[in-house]
Amino acid sequence: MKSKRSINPKAYARAVVAIALLVSWSLAAFTGFLLWFAPRGGGAGRLLLFLGLTRHEWGNVHFVMSVLALGITAIHLVIDWRALRGVLHYLISVYRHPNLLE
Repeated sequence: MKSKRSINPKAYARAVVAIALLVSWSLAAFTGFLLWFAPRGGGAGRLLLFLGLTRHEWGNVHFVMSVLALGITAIHLVIDWRALRGVLHYLISVYRHPNLLE
């Protein structure tokens, strides 16, 4: 029988947050494109668009998906703050290097 590997909680959290970011922003983009191409004008808000929802209902779904995506992005920034600082520090130090422009 194979032995179980121990789970690194921080790596597991990063993986879950990365997948949640991908899914939530993809759903927000999908609902945004759906609303972009939805008919406008008088009475268009009552027409069924997709999956039995009207334009206004898809607007509500889009709002919820966008707020969820922003919340997960905030969690991502908190979890990966040290990595973000390191990358920014590296980029600033590379562009300050005197031989870079030669």
